[in-house]
Formats: sequence, structure tokens, C-alpha cells
Amino acid sequence: MVELPKGLEKKYESASEILNSYNKFRVISHYDGDGISAASVLALTLMRENKGFHARFVSKLPENLPKDIPIILTDIGNSQLEDIKKIDEPVIVLDHHKVDEDVESEDEEHVFINPHNHGINGSDEVCGATLALILSMIYDKKNVSLSLYGLAGAAADKQNIEGFIGLNESLLKDALDEKEITENVGLFIDGKNIRDALLKACDPYFPGISGREKEIDRILEDVDIDHETPVDDVSSKAERKLNTLLVLSLLERDIPSHVIDSIRGPHYSSKRYGLSVDILYKLLNSTARTKQAGLGMSICLGDKNAFKKAEEIRESYRDEMIERLHSLEDDGPIEKENIQYFFEEKKERKGELAGLSMLYIFDQSKPTLGVCELENNVDISARGTKKLVNNGLDLGKLCREISEKFGGSGGGHDIASGSRVPIDKRDDFLAEFDKAVGEVLG
Repeated sequence: MVELPKGLEKKYESASEILNSYNKFRVISHYDGDGISAASVLALTLMRENKGFHARFVSKLPENLPKDIPIILTDIGNSQLEDIKKIDEPVIVLDHHKVDEDVESEDEEHVFINPHNHGINGSDEVCGATLALILSMIYDKKNVSLSLYGLAGAAADKQNIEGFIGLNESLLKDALDEKEITENVGLFIDGKNIRDALLKACDPYFPGISGREKEIDRILEDVDIDHETPVDDVSSKAERKLNTLLVLSLLERDIPSHVIDSIRGPHYSSKRYGLSVDILYKLLNSTARTKQAGLGMSICLGDKNAFKKAEEIRESYRDEMIERLHSLEDDGPIEKENIQYFFEEKKERKGELAGLSMLYIFDQSKPTLGVCELENNVDISARGTKKLVNNGLDLGKLCREISEKFGGSGGGHDIASGSRVPIDKRDDFLAEFDKAVGEVLG
């Protein structure tokens, strides 16, 4: 079982007591892939104990929380802890987002589990879903069998780009030791066959190759791989040749070595559920970004029809993403002195586009912002790199402070965050953000 700091372990024991003391719960979770995974871990935990629950997925905490029933908040809630403390019913908050103020609960009816308060980095060491998995396993050790879902949440939050670390790594080790998860190594691409996989490769994305038929056909001919060969049936020798060509294509673009290393690596799968972490998190992300988080949860609860529908959604979503990434690759971003940004018409995909373009297409020395204009507001996703964060950049702090200056709201992680400001303040926000990044990075 994963080892926790004493203070955090005590909080988890209090949360476990709440689970044990009540028979019905309201689960409120963030609507993204991590949030879906977190809610699914808790739903499966409660179902195994014949406890009732109602799950809801939100983009922000509702103003009116339910009454007369214990509430579990996953991947959301840390920025509203003072309001949550006023609720009479028991509340458990499992959120890995960093906040400036450390709000502690003085009673066991409100349990606020924030890894940052215990020296654990919630940006890359643990996510909402793995926080939920720890609670599930403390409640009953047999719930290590739910590790697939916890790790999928971490992958959905890009916490596996350089391999799982921290608590995520400890949970993975437990799952491997218990043979709930198996490991094999290969490229992180998938499709009906190898050609289809490269045509739809958007995460990872290969500039000049992904989605470009002529270039893909030339490469497959060079490495002597038949177009119709299933990805898993490509010989190890041919796969090594293909990997070399893909790596060279990324090296030509000065893409960081840790990103290049991440295109091939260990795949973690569950024989129990017949799914891999890699495929599951991509399905969940697709359902979340098409506003169908409930469908994603149904996959985790074992609904085969939901899985089939989610696969169809993902295929359509991948086609959209490839087309949009091509346009970003061809047109480039709008450049300011210290930031770069682009406009995106679909709010749900701007964050992933910002992250992928930051990693694979745009200038690595500047954070990337995806900007979506709504009716009265501008919704903005900001993405950085590990190098920028190590140099002092904290996008979560900047998004929160600058958006509030212009009558908006924001926050998130140091490497990935977001803001919403009035539409008439868009240019002022971008100018102030550019200035602030310059002051941090010099």
C-alpha cells in the first residue's frame, strides 16, 4: 500500500470513516478526463458496498450544493474551501489543484485533501483520480483492482509524459505487484492498422507527418511495413526503424528530448477490464471535450454500448484535431514578446490544442494560450513546459491574478491553467499576461 505523510494519512482515515458511515452520496466532479476517472473510481467503490450515489460533472463548483446528503468533490473544490466549510453535511474534497491559502478543517465532517499541503506536487505526482484511488484502497485494499481508472486520470492530465512519478508511481507499482496491471513497450499510436494510426496521430503529434497521406505512405514504404498491418503486429525490427524516423522528424523541430522520449514507452493494461491506460484516457478525454462526461463514466462502469459510442466519438474527434493541428502548423501562432496565442472556436478543445501545439509545433520558449470568444466572455487556456516552470513560471498564479484584475476568474496548475474575462478586456488581459510572463522569465 502506498505510503503517505502522517497528516495526509490521517485525513484519508477521516474520509474513509465518512464513506463507512453513510449509505448515499452525491459525487460532484470536474468534467475532464481526470474528473471522469476520479468519479468512476468512487462510483465503483460505492457500488461494491451497495451504497447509493448520484454523480454530476461540472466545469466549476455549483453555487447551490445539495443538502441533506454527504458530498464528495473530486478534481474540484480547493478554491472554494471557505464556502464548503459552511455546509452542514459531511464533505470530502479530493483536489490536486494548488491554491494560495491553506484552509484546514477542524472537524472530521469536512475533509480537505490537498497534496500541496503535505509537500506533494499535484501538478505531476498525483491527480484527482489517483487521490480518489488512494481513498478507495484505504477504504478496502481489494480496490487496487481499480488502478486502471486512477492511472488513466493521471495520463489524462499529462502526468505520464516523463513516466509516472510520486504517488502515481507508487500506485502503479502496487498495481503491477498485484498483477492488476501488466506492462509492455511500444509506440503510443493506435488505429485500425499502422497507416490509420499515423493518419490519426494527434497525441503524440508528428509535424509534417500526422494526417498527411503521401508522407505516411513514403515512410511505411521506407521501413517496409505493409499499410494494413495492425499496430500490435508490426515486427520489433520494423517498429524500431519507424520509431527512428519519427524521432528524427521531431529532432528537426527542436522538440525537447523528454517529449521525444514519450512517443514510445511502457503501455499499462488491465486484463480484468480489457483496456489499457493509454486508450482509456483518450476515450475519456474525447467524451469530456464533446460534453459527454456521463458517457465516459459509463465506459468505466462497464457499459459496452457506451464504449462503442465513445470509440466513434473519438474517431471523429481525432479527425477534427488533426485538421486543426495542421492549420496551427501551417499558420503558426499570433506572437507577442513573451507569449504566443491562437483563436479557437470550440471551447472544449482549446486546452488540448494549446498543450499539443506547445509541445510539438510552437516556440518552446513562450507559453501558449488558446483563446475562445464566447458571447460575453473570453475563455483562455494557458499551457507551458517543464523548462518554463523550472524557470519560475506559474501559469495558475498568473491566470488567477491577472483575470481578477480585469473582472474575471482563473487558476489551475503551474504548467496548465485557464482564465475567463469579459470579452472587452481580452486585449488588456493578453497585454498584461505578456508583461507578467516577461517579468518572470526575464
